[in-house]
Amino acid sequence: MQTPFQAAINQLCAEKNIPREVVIEAVESAIVLAYKKDFGNPRQKIRATIGDDIAQMRIFEEREVAERIEDHDLDISLKEAKIIRPDAEIGQVVYVPVQMHESFGRIAAQTAKQVISQKLQEAERHMLFEKFKDREGQLLTARVQKADPSAVLLEIEGVSTLLYPRAQIPGEKYFTGQRLRVLLEKVELTSKGPQMRITRTSTDFILALFEQEIPEMREGLVHVPKIVREPGIRCKVAVDSNEGGIDPVGAFVGQKGVRINAVMEEIGDERLDVLAYSEDQEKLLKAALAPARIIKVEFFKGDREEDRVRVFVREEDRAVTIGKKGQNIRLAGDLIDLPVDVVTYDGPIDEIEEEEKPTKKAEKREVGEHVKIDQLQGVPEEAIQTLSELGLTQIKQFEGLRTEDLQEIGLNEKDANKVIDAVKRYIGE
Repeated sequence: MQTPFQAAINQLCAEKNIPREVVIEAVESAIVLAYKKDFGNPRQKIRATIGDDIAQMRIFEEREVAERIEDHDLDISLKEAKIIRPDAEIGQVVYVPVQMHESFGRIAAQTAKQVISQKLQEAERHMLFEKFKDREGQLLTARVQKADPSAVLLEIEGVSTLLYPRAQIPGEKYFTGQRLRVLLEKVELTSKGPQMRITRTSTDFILALFEQEIPEMREGLVHVPKIVREPGIRCKVAVDSNEGGIDPVGAFVGQKGVRINAVMEEIGDERLDVLAYSEDQEKLLKAALAPARIIKVEFFKGDREEDRVRVFVREEDRAVTIGKKGQNIRLAGDLIDLPVDVVTYDGPIDEIEEEEKPTKKAEKREVGEHVKIDQLQGVPEEAIQTLSELGLTQIKQFEGLRTEDLQEIGLNEKDANKVIDAVKRYIGE
Protein backbone atom coordinates (compact mmCIF):
# COMPACT_ATOMS: atom_id res chain seq x y z
CA MET A 1 0.00 0.00 0.00
CA GLN A 2 1.45 3.36 -0.99
CA THR A 3 2.07 6.08 1.56
CA PRO A 4 0.37 9.53 1.37
CA PHE A 5 3.69 10.92 0.16
CA GLN A 6 3.87 8.37 -2.66
CA ALA A 7 0.23 9.05 -3.58
CA ALA A 8 0.90 12.79 -3.80
CA ILE A 9 3.96 12.24 -6.00
CA ASN A 10 2.06 9.84 -8.30
CA GLN A 11 -0.84 12.27 -8.64
CA LEU A 12 1.55 15.09 -9.51
CA CYS A 13 3.21 12.93 -12.17
CA ALA A 14 -0.15 12.07 -13.73
CA GLU A 15 -1.44 15.67 -13.76
CA LYS A 16 1.74 17.20 -15.17
CA ASN A 17 2.67 14.27 -17.43
CA ILE A 18 6.16 14.19 -15.90
CA PRO A 19 8.26 11.08 -15.06
CA ARG A 20 8.36 10.15 -11.36
CA GLU A 21 12.17 10.42 -11.16
CA VAL A 22 11.99 14.04 -12.34
CA VAL A 23 9.56 14.92 -9.53
CA ILE A 24 11.66 13.09 -6.91
CA GLU A 25 14.77 14.94 -8.10
CA ALA A 26 12.91 18.25 -7.84
CA VAL A 27 11.80 17.46 -4.27
CA GLU A 28 15.32 16.47 -3.21
CA SER A 29 16.80 19.63 -4.77
CA ALA A 30 14.22 21.73 -2.93
CA ILE A 31 15.12 20.13 0.40
CA VAL A 32 18.84 20.81 -0.18
CA LEU A 33 18.23 24.49 -0.96
CA ALA A 34 15.95 24.87 2.04
CA TYR A 35 18.57 23.38 4.40
CA LYS A 36 21.47 25.45 3.03
CA LYS A 37 19.39 28.63 3.28
CA ASP A 38 18.54 28.31 6.98
CA PHE A 39 21.06 25.91 8.55
CA GLY A 40 24.08 25.65 6.28
CA ASN A 41 26.04 27.90 3.98
CA PRO A 42 26.25 28.22 0.16
CA ARG A 43 29.72 26.63 0.02
CA GLN A 44 28.61 23.32 1.48
CA LYS A 45 27.93 20.34 -0.77
CA ILE A 46 24.62 19.01 0.55
CA ARG A 47 22.79 15.94 -0.69
CA ALA A 48 19.29 14.80 0.27
CA THR A 49 17.54 11.47 -0.29
CA ILE A 50 13.96 10.50 0.35
CA GLY A 51 12.48 7.04 0.56
CA ASP A 52 8.89 5.94 0.26
CA ASP A 53 7.82 8.56 2.79
CA ILE A 54 8.99 12.07 3.60
CA ALA A 55 9.70 10.91 7.16
CA GLN A 56 12.51 8.75 5.75
CA MET A 57 14.34 11.80 4.42
CA ARG A 58 18.10 11.88 5.03
CA ILE A 59 20.55 14.78 4.53
CA PHE A 60 24.31 14.42 4.03
CA GLU A 61 27.35 16.63 3.61
CA GLU A 62 29.64 15.63 0.77
CA ARG A 63 33.31 15.92 1.84
CA GLU A 64 36.65 14.85 0.41
CA VAL A 65 39.15 12.90 2.55
CA ALA A 66 42.34 15.01 2.87
CA GLU A 67 45.67 14.69 4.68
CA ARG A 68 45.49 18.33 5.66
CA ILE A 69 42.22 20.19 6.26
CA GLU A 70 42.12 23.36 4.15
CA ASP A 71 38.36 23.94 4.04
CA HIS A 72 36.21 22.68 6.91
CA ASP A 73 33.08 22.86 4.71
CA LEU A 74 34.52 20.63 1.99
CA ASP A 75 37.31 18.51 3.55
CA ILE A 76 37.43 15.81 6.24
CA SER A 77 40.40 14.12 7.92
CA LEU A 78 41.14 10.45 7.28
CA LYS A 79 40.57 9.65 10.96
CA GLU A 80 37.07 11.19 10.95
CA ALA A 81 36.26 9.64 7.58
CA LYS A 82 37.04 6.11 8.81
CA ILE A 83 34.46 6.51 11.58
CA ILE A 84 31.82 6.97 8.87
CA ARG A 85 33.37 4.67 6.28
CA PRO A 86 36.06 2.25 7.53
CA ASP A 87 37.52 1.69 4.03
CA ALA A 88 37.89 5.41 3.29
CA GLU A 89 41.16 6.57 1.71
CA ILE A 90 42.78 9.91 0.90
CA GLY A 91 41.08 11.59 -2.09
CA GLN A 92 37.81 9.69 -1.79
CA VAL A 93 34.43 11.30 -1.07
CA VAL A 94 32.41 10.41 2.00
CA TYR A 95 28.90 11.44 2.94
CA VAL A 96 28.60 12.81 6.46
CA PRO A 97 25.09 12.54 7.97
CA VAL A 98 23.68 15.93 8.97
CA GLN A 99 21.87 16.28 12.29
CA MET A 100 18.29 17.40 11.63
CA HIS A 101 17.12 20.56 13.41
CA GLU A 102 13.76 20.50 15.14
CA SER A 103 12.45 23.46 13.15
CA PHE A 104 13.75 22.21 9.83
CA GLY A 105 10.51 20.47 8.83
CA ARG A 106 8.42 23.65 9.00
CA ILE A 107 11.01 25.90 7.34
CA ALA A 108 11.86 23.31 4.70
CA ALA A 109 8.21 22.89 3.78
CA GLN A 110 7.78 26.60 3.07
CA THR A 111 10.98 26.96 1.05
CA ALA A 112 10.65 23.63 -0.72
CA LYS A 113 7.12 24.43 -1.90
CA GLN A 114 8.38 27.38 -3.95
CA VAL A 115 11.40 25.53 -5.31
CA ILE A 116 9.38 22.45 -6.23
CA SER A 117 6.93 24.63 -8.17
CA GLN A 118 9.80 26.18 -10.12
CA LYS A 119 11.45 22.83 -10.79
CA LEU A 120 8.19 21.36 -12.03
CA GLN A 121 7.70 24.28 -14.43
CA GLU A 122 11.20 23.71 -15.80
CA ALA A 123 10.49 19.99 -16.15
CA GLU A 124 7.23 20.71 -17.99
CA ARG A 125 9.03 23.02 -20.40
CA HIS A 126 11.70 20.42 -21.06
CA MET A 127 9.05 17.78 -21.71
CA LEU A 128 7.29 20.16 -24.10
CA PHE A 129 10.46 20.73 -26.08
CA GLU A 130 11.31 17.02 -26.25
CA LYS A 131 7.74 16.09 -27.23
CA PHE A 132 7.31 18.52 -30.14
CA LYS A 133 10.79 19.48 -31.39
CA ASP A 134 10.76 16.74 -34.07
CA ARG A 135 7.22 17.53 -35.24
CA GLU A 136 7.78 20.94 -36.80
CA GLY A 137 5.87 21.30 -40.07
CA GLN A 138 3.20 18.79 -38.99
CA LEU A 139 -0.53 19.23 -38.47
CA LEU A 140 -1.74 19.03 -34.88
CA THR A 141 -5.28 18.70 -33.56
CA ALA A 142 -6.15 21.34 -30.98
CA ARG A 143 -9.11 22.01 -28.70
CA VAL A 144 -10.17 25.55 -27.81
CA GLN A 145 -9.99 26.15 -24.06
CA LYS A 146 -10.75 29.87 -24.10
CA ALA A 147 -11.50 32.34 -26.89
CA ASP A 148 -10.30 35.88 -26.29
CA PRO A 149 -9.83 38.87 -28.66
CA SER A 150 -6.11 39.03 -27.84
CA ALA A 151 -5.43 35.30 -28.39
CA VAL A 152 -7.10 31.88 -28.38
CA LEU A 153 -5.96 29.43 -25.70
CA LEU A 154 -5.60 25.94 -27.18
CA GLU A 155 -4.90 22.55 -25.66
CA ILE A 156 -2.71 20.27 -27.80
CA GLU A 157 -2.02 16.77 -26.47
CA GLY A 158 -2.15 17.94 -22.87
CA VAL A 159 -0.14 21.12 -23.48
CA SER A 160 -1.66 24.63 -23.44
CA THR A 161 -0.50 27.19 -26.00
CA LEU A 162 -1.76 30.39 -27.62
CA LEU A 163 -2.98 31.02 -31.18
CA TYR A 164 -2.31 34.72 -31.71
CA PRO A 165 -4.42 36.94 -34.03
CA ARG A 166 -1.70 37.05 -36.72
CA ALA A 167 -1.89 33.24 -36.92
CA GLN A 168 -5.71 33.12 -37.06
CA ILE A 169 -7.70 33.03 -40.29
CA PRO A 170 -9.38 36.49 -40.56
CA GLY A 171 -13.07 36.39 -39.77
CA GLU A 172 -12.90 32.97 -38.14
CA LYS A 173 -14.92 32.53 -34.93
CA TYR A 174 -13.81 30.32 -32.05
CA PHE A 175 -15.75 28.79 -29.16
CA THR A 176 -14.85 26.72 -26.11
CA GLY A 177 -14.59 23.02 -26.89
CA GLN A 178 -14.13 23.57 -30.63
CA ARG A 179 -11.67 21.24 -32.36
CA LEU A 180 -9.48 22.53 -35.16
CA ARG A 181 -6.21 21.87 -36.96
CA VAL A 182 -3.08 23.97 -36.62
CA LEU A 183 0.36 23.77 -38.18
CA LEU A 184 3.34 23.58 -35.83
CA GLU A 185 5.79 26.00 -37.45
CA LYS A 186 8.51 25.91 -34.82
CA VAL A 187 9.34 25.05 -31.22
CA GLU A 188 11.46 27.92 -29.92
CA LEU A 189 13.66 28.12 -26.83
CA THR A 190 13.00 31.49 -25.19
CA SER A 191 13.78 33.10 -21.84
CA LYS A 192 10.39 31.79 -20.68
CA GLY A 193 11.18 28.27 -21.83
CA PRO A 194 10.15 26.40 -25.01
CA GLN A 195 7.29 28.04 -26.89
CA MET A 196 5.16 26.45 -29.63
CA ARG A 197 4.66 28.68 -32.67
CA ILE A 198 1.48 27.54 -34.41
CA THR A 199 -0.51 28.96 -37.30
CA ARG A 200 -3.55 28.58 -39.57
CA THR A 201 -2.61 31.32 -42.03
CA SER A 202 0.50 30.02 -43.82
CA THR A 203 0.53 28.34 -47.23
CA ASP A 204 2.24 25.36 -45.55
CA PHE A 205 -0.96 24.88 -43.54
CA ILE A 206 -2.94 24.42 -46.77
CA LEU A 207 -0.30 22.04 -48.16
CA ALA A 208 -0.37 19.97 -44.96
CA LEU A 209 -4.17 19.70 -45.15
CA PHE A 210 -3.97 18.52 -48.77
CA GLU A 211 -1.19 16.04 -47.96
CA GLN A 212 -3.37 14.48 -45.31
CA GLU A 213 -6.19 13.94 -47.83
CA ILE A 214 -4.18 12.94 -50.94
CA PRO A 215 -2.24 9.63 -50.97
CA GLU A 216 -0.64 10.56 -54.32
CA MET A 217 0.86 13.65 -52.70
CA ARG A 218 2.32 11.66 -49.80
CA GLU A 219 3.81 9.20 -52.31
CA GLY A 220 5.36 12.01 -54.37
CA LEU A 221 3.27 11.34 -57.49
CA VAL A 222 1.78 14.86 -57.47
CA HIS A 223 3.16 18.05 -55.96
CA VAL A 224 2.56 21.79 -55.63
CA PRO A 225 5.17 23.91 -57.47
CA LYS A 226 3.42 27.18 -56.56
CA ILE A 227 0.86 28.31 -54.01
CA VAL A 228 -0.29 31.83 -53.05
CA ARG A 229 -2.77 32.81 -50.38
CA GLU A 230 -4.65 35.65 -48.75
CA PRO A 231 -5.90 33.96 -45.54
CA GLY A 232 -9.65 34.02 -45.11
CA ILE A 233 -10.22 35.28 -48.66
CA ARG A 234 -8.68 33.14 -51.39
CA CYS A 235 -5.91 30.67 -52.15
CA LYS A 236 -4.60 29.55 -55.54
CA VAL A 237 -2.81 26.21 -55.77
CA ALA A 238 -0.89 25.32 -58.95
CA VAL A 239 -0.43 21.54 -59.08
CA ASP A 240 1.68 19.22 -61.24
CA SER A 241 2.35 15.51 -61.66
CA ASN A 242 5.62 13.59 -61.52
CA GLU A 243 4.10 10.60 -63.30
CA GLY A 244 2.55 10.40 -66.75
CA GLY A 245 -1.12 9.49 -66.84
CA ILE A 246 -1.95 11.13 -63.52
CA ASP A 247 -4.25 14.16 -63.60
CA PRO A 248 -2.87 16.42 -60.82
CA VAL A 249 -5.98 18.62 -60.67
CA GLY A 250 -8.21 15.57 -60.43
CA ALA A 251 -6.02 14.13 -57.69
CA PHE A 252 -6.39 17.30 -55.61
CA VAL A 253 -10.11 17.74 -56.24
CA GLY A 254 -11.02 14.08 -55.72
CA GLN A 255 -14.09 12.19 -56.82
CA LYS A 256 -17.09 14.49 -56.56
CA GLY A 257 -14.81 17.05 -54.90
CA VAL A 258 -14.42 15.00 -51.72
CA ARG A 259 -10.73 15.87 -51.18
CA ILE A 260 -10.88 19.59 -51.80
CA ASN A 261 -14.11 19.84 -49.81
CA ALA A 262 -12.40 18.27 -46.80
CA VAL A 263 -9.75 21.00 -46.94
CA MET A 264 -12.31 23.76 -47.46
CA GLU A 265 -14.29 22.60 -44.42
CA GLU A 266 -11.20 23.32 -42.30
CA ILE A 267 -10.58 26.84 -43.68
CA GLY A 268 -14.19 28.06 -43.65
CA ASP A 269 -15.27 30.67 -46.20
CA GLU A 270 -11.86 31.01 -47.83
CA ARG A 271 -12.07 30.19 -51.54
CA LEU A 272 -9.68 27.55 -52.89
CA ASP A 273 -8.68 27.42 -56.58
CA VAL A 274 -6.76 24.40 -57.91
CA LEU A 275 -5.20 24.80 -61.36
CA ALA A 276 -2.68 23.00 -63.54
CA TYR A 277 0.85 24.34 -63.25
CA SER A 278 2.79 25.42 -66.34
CA GLU A 279 6.31 26.73 -66.89
CA ASP A 280 4.75 29.08 -69.44
CA GLN A 281 3.88 32.21 -67.45
CA GLU A 282 1.18 33.29 -69.88
CA LYS A 283 -0.56 29.92 -69.76
CA LEU A 284 -0.31 29.82 -65.96
CA LEU A 285 -1.71 33.34 -65.68
CA LYS A 286 -4.70 32.50 -67.89
CA ALA A 287 -5.43 29.40 -65.81
CA ALA A 288 -5.25 31.47 -62.63
CA LEU A 289 -7.76 34.03 -63.97
CA ALA A 290 -10.31 31.52 -65.32
CA PRO A 291 -13.25 31.65 -65.92
CA ALA A 292 -12.50 35.20 -67.12
CA ARG A 293 -11.70 35.16 -70.86
CA ILE A 294 -8.29 36.70 -71.47
CA ILE A 295 -7.98 38.13 -74.98
CA LYS A 296 -4.24 38.67 -74.88
CA VAL A 297 -1.33 38.94 -72.45
CA GLU A 298 1.48 41.45 -72.80
CA PHE A 299 4.77 41.43 -70.86
CA PHE A 300 6.60 44.77 -70.63
CA LYS A 301 8.95 46.97 -68.61
CA GLY A 302 7.33 49.41 -66.18
CA ASP A 303 8.24 53.01 -65.35
CA ARG A 304 10.82 51.83 -62.83
CA GLU A 305 12.25 49.28 -65.25
CA GLU A 306 10.43 46.48 -63.46
CA ASP A 307 8.77 43.64 -65.34
CA ARG A 308 4.99 43.87 -65.45
CA VAL A 309 2.11 42.18 -67.25
CA ARG A 310 -1.01 43.52 -68.95
CA VAL A 311 -4.03 41.32 -69.49
CA PHE A 312 -6.67 42.48 -71.97
CA VAL A 313 -10.28 41.54 -71.28
CA ARG A 314 -13.73 42.57 -72.43
CA GLU A 315 -15.67 44.96 -70.24
CA GLU A 316 -18.03 42.20 -69.21
CA ASP A 317 -15.11 40.11 -67.87
CA ARG A 318 -13.31 42.91 -66.06
CA ALA A 319 -15.05 42.52 -62.68
CA VAL A 320 -14.47 38.77 -62.53
CA THR A 321 -10.83 39.18 -63.60
CA ILE A 322 -10.09 41.69 -60.84
CA GLY A 323 -12.15 39.97 -58.13
CA LYS A 324 -13.45 41.40 -54.87
CA LYS A 325 -11.13 44.18 -53.69
CA GLY A 326 -8.62 43.14 -56.35
CA GLN A 327 -7.72 39.84 -54.68
CA ASN A 328 -8.08 37.67 -57.80
CA ILE A 329 -5.72 39.66 -60.01
CA ARG A 330 -3.35 40.23 -57.09
CA LEU A 331 -3.01 36.51 -56.35
CA ALA A 332 -2.65 35.70 -60.05
CA GLY A 333 0.26 38.15 -60.14
CA ASP A 334 1.82 36.54 -57.07
CA LEU A 335 1.56 33.18 -58.81
CA ILE A 336 3.88 34.35 -61.63
CA ASP A 337 5.83 36.78 -59.39
CA LEU A 338 4.87 39.81 -61.49
CA PRO A 339 2.41 42.68 -60.97
CA VAL A 340 -0.56 42.46 -63.35
CA ASP A 341 -2.55 45.33 -64.87
CA VAL A 342 -6.04 44.80 -66.28
CA VAL A 343 -6.87 46.63 -69.51
CA THR A 344 -10.34 46.73 -71.04
CA TYR A 345 -10.23 45.57 -74.67
CA ASP A 346 -12.82 46.87 -77.11
CA GLY A 347 -11.15 45.91 -80.39
CA PRO A 348 -12.46 43.53 -83.08
CA ILE A 349 -13.54 40.14 -81.81
CA ASP A 350 -11.57 38.33 -84.53
CA GLU A 351 -8.33 39.26 -82.80
CA ILE A 352 -9.08 36.75 -80.08
CA GLU A 353 -6.81 33.71 -80.32
CA GLU A 354 -8.24 30.59 -81.89
CA GLU A 355 -8.27 28.56 -78.69
CA GLU A 356 -10.37 31.22 -76.99
CA LYS A 357 -13.07 31.51 -79.64
CA PRO A 358 -16.62 30.65 -78.55
CA THR A 359 -17.59 26.97 -78.56
CA LYS A 360 -20.98 25.48 -79.34
CA LYS A 361 -22.19 26.51 -75.93
CA ALA A 362 -21.31 30.09 -76.85
CA GLU A 363 -23.56 29.80 -79.91
CA LYS A 364 -26.48 29.44 -77.55
CA ARG A 365 -25.44 32.71 -75.99
CA GLU A 366 -25.96 34.54 -79.27
CA VAL A 367 -29.71 34.04 -78.83
CA GLY A 368 -29.67 36.33 -75.82
CA GLU A 369 -26.80 38.58 -76.86
CA HIS A 370 -28.78 41.77 -76.60
CA VAL A 371 -31.08 40.76 -73.76
CA LYS A 372 -30.59 42.82 -70.64
CA ILE A 373 -30.32 41.05 -67.33
CA ASP A 374 -33.24 43.06 -65.93
CA GLN A 375 -35.52 41.33 -68.46
CA LEU A 376 -35.00 37.93 -66.92
CA GLN A 377 -37.52 36.59 -64.44
CA GLY A 378 -36.62 35.84 -60.86
CA VAL A 379 -33.66 38.24 -60.53
CA PRO A 380 -34.00 40.60 -57.49
CA GLU A 381 -33.82 44.34 -58.18
CA GLU A 382 -31.00 44.77 -55.65
CA ALA A 383 -28.92 42.25 -57.55
CA ILE A 384 -29.67 43.95 -60.88
CA GLN A 385 -28.57 47.31 -59.47
CA THR A 386 -25.31 45.86 -58.11
CA LEU A 387 -24.53 44.14 -61.43
CA SER A 388 -25.36 47.28 -63.43
CA GLU A 389 -22.93 49.33 -61.36
CA LEU A 390 -20.23 46.83 -62.31
CA GLY A 391 -21.12 46.96 -66.00
CA LEU A 392 -22.70 43.49 -66.05
CA THR A 393 -25.96 44.18 -67.85
CA GLN A 394 -26.16 41.68 -70.75
CA ILE A 395 -26.98 38.03 -70.50
CA LYS A 396 -23.97 37.09 -72.62
CA GLN A 397 -21.68 38.35 -69.89
CA PHE A 398 -22.75 35.58 -67.51
CA GLU A 399 -21.79 32.55 -69.58
CA GLY A 400 -19.35 30.33 -67.68
CA LEU A 401 -19.74 32.22 -64.41
CA ARG A 402 -20.49 30.43 -61.16
CA THR A 403 -22.24 31.41 -57.98
CA GLU A 404 -18.85 31.94 -56.31
CA ASP A 405 -17.81 34.38 -59.05
CA LEU A 406 -20.86 36.56 -58.48
CA GLN A 407 -20.35 36.41 -54.71
CA GLU A 408 -16.85 37.77 -55.13
CA ILE A 409 -18.12 40.89 -56.88
CA GLY A 410 -20.69 41.72 -54.24
CA LEU A 411 -23.80 39.50 -54.48
CA ASN A 412 -24.93 37.31 -51.61
CA GLU A 413 -25.21 33.58 -52.25
CA LYS A 414 -28.99 33.57 -52.59
CA ASP A 415 -29.10 36.36 -55.20
CA ALA A 416 -26.11 34.91 -57.05
CA ASN A 417 -27.91 31.57 -57.41
CA LYS A 418 -31.03 33.30 -58.73
CA VAL A 419 -29.01 35.14 -61.40
CA ILE A 420 -27.22 31.97 -62.55
CA ASP A 421 -30.50 29.98 -62.65
CA ALA A 422 -32.29 32.72 -64.61
CA VAL A 423 -29.52 32.87 -67.20
CA LYS A 424 -29.49 29.08 -67.61
CA ARG A 425 -33.25 29.00 -68.10
CA TYR A 426 -33.06 31.66 -70.81
CA ILE A 427 -30.29 30.06 -72.87
CA GLY A 428 -31.83 26.60 -72.51
CA GLU A 429 -29.14 24.87 -70.43
